[in-house]
Amino acid sequence: MWFEKHINRVPGVQGGEPVIVGTRTPVRTIAVLFHVTYPGDRAEVGCALPHLQPEQIDAALAYYDHNRDEIDGYIDEHHRAFESLLASR
Repeated sequence: MWFEKHINRVPGVQGGEPVIVGTRTPVRTIAVLFHVTYPGDRAEVGCALPHLQPEQIDAALAYYDHNRDEIDGYIDEHHRAFESLLASR
């Protein structure tokens, strides 16, 4: 797939989650920004992550579309960890 050249996994970076090549930005973050924080607004995602090119954002969103269960699992995992942290305070 065209988007795979923009996505990789690096041991020790974001727990091995898929990230944008050359960055520590996980696909998970881009998916949440696009679908939750700024629903459907690629320009706002780009403003929030100015180190990324539009093609990288598009690649992350395409990766998410093709691997939704995997990325949703990472989103849920991070949400649970955050909730646990808040509960421990």
